[in-house]
Amino acid sequence: MSKEYELYKKNNDLCAKYQYAAYVISFDVNTVCPKKNKEYAYENMNYFEGEIYKIKTSDEYYNCLKYLLDNNDELNEVEMIAIQKEYKDLTKQRKLPQDKFFEMMEITTKTSLSWEKARETLDFNEFESHLDTLVKYYNDYIQIMKDKYDGYNVLLDEMEDDFTINKYDEFFNLLEVELLPVVKKILKMDKKYNQKIKEVSFDIDKQKKLTNYIAQIMGYTNDVGYIGETIHPFTNSNNINDVRTTTAYDEYNFIGNLYSVMHELGHALYELQNDVRFNNTVLFGGTSCAIHESQSRFYENYLGRSKEFIEFIYPKLIEIFPDELKEFTVDDIYYYVNDVTAQPIRIDADELTYPFHVLIRYKIEKMLFNNEIQAKDICDLFNKLMNDYLGIIPENKKMGGFQDVHWTSGFGYFPTYALGSAMSAQFLNAMEKDFNPFEDLKVGNFVRINEWLKEHVHKYGRSVKNLDVVKLATNEDFNAKYYIEYLKNKFTKLYNL
Repeated sequence: MSKEYELYKKNNDLCAKYQYAAYVISFDVNTVCPKKNKEYAYENMNYFEGEIYKIKTSDEYYNCLKYLLDNNDELNEVEMIAIQKEYKDLTKQRKLPQDKFFEMMEITTKTSLSWEKARETLDFNEFESHLDTLVKYYNDYIQIMKDKYDGYNVLLDEMEDDFTINKYDEFFNLLEVELLPVVKKILKMDKKYNQKIKEVSFDIDKQKKLTNYIAQIMGYTNDVGYIGETIHPFTNSNNINDVRTTTAYDEYNFIGNLYSVMHELGHALYELQNDVRFNNTVLFGGTSCAIHESQSRFYENYLGRSKEFIEFIYPKLIEIFPDELKEFTVDDIYYYVNDVTAQPIRIDADELTYPFHVLIRYKIEKMLFNNEIQAKDICDLFNKLMNDYLGIIPENKKMGGFQDVHWTSGFGYFPTYALGSAMSAQFLNAMEKDFNPFEDLKVGNFVRINEWLKEHVHKYGRSVKNLDVVKLATNEDFNAKYYIEYLKNKFTKLYNL
């Protein structure tokens, strides 16, 4: 065994231990960590992540990878793929000076803490100041990292390989032309369900029973995961035996929790169903933000809001909430969970208006990094765009431009939500050529669905690039027409257009 291989294994094992420590702290700080200890928790998390960065970007480690690429006799197939990927990623990552990396960690910590504080006080002045610093940092970052792309495209490409302003503009323009007229028409129509359901209080302990039931039927167990509570639901993973997720509860919106759970478990199942050989390597996880979001949105919307699933879950809902739902029919629930409405909260948005919530944030990011606006202008612009697209103005910044956690740490993620939603439709079309998943949903059976996604999407982990996964799973290149056809067909039928 060469000294380079021994060094490679030693450093990877050490980084894995540091990564696990940072992972546990990260989950804790966003769920159960006491408020007064959060800053200290972030310091510890940043320490471990900093040590990983130092090791991985060192000349010693980088040269070790280069040697193993040139002398690969002792590498197995997975190690070879992993080293090729890591060498390529580090070639780019090493362009960023260490002091800039640690500056970013300090800025995002302060921005995250100020965002949480502002949500309680509704005073966002301090947060806006930190956000302005974060934007300035990423403008510097863009100048350092620009190569194949420059400007905002640097950040977009990092989140989603080879997706740039031109591609996203083409994508969103198509959605505007094809879907916005349908949105405008439906928003003027009467509701098709008993709206008293919005006034009903749903006990949180009962909602937790629903959470556990959804996890059970979807195949997510405490053996490999845990469902916590947080402000903004997320999923974190460390290895194939530890993928943790979260939800948020609102006593007047039980479907918020229902679909938060299904969404986050979509993320979790993706990583739990990676090829086991990728465990504890750089190949473990999701290949891109959009592919990850395609899986969460697939379970949440394409399956979870289907007529078949609602008819299946309705008796369970009545069992858990007998008094709360006694005057509501299965059709009330079906039309309620598919209600097209102009409301400000992105994570609670219906399928049809959702891409426009994303488009608004994408437009704001483009303007931020084109120096057309500053952080202090975000909420006014957000309100204007919400009014332009959906005809509403959020009542405050917490409900408006600063509702999302993502702008506390970086930029370029938002458009992947809409892109992932579109990829979901293409995956569904391919799945239906093999079997009818909605027949399985009539009895709450996710087994074949999970198995199909494992075989065609999940097993690849990070070993295959985003658009290559789409091509492998569907036998064609990415095409947004499936998303547009799905939404038009579904909501034309729902609203008798």
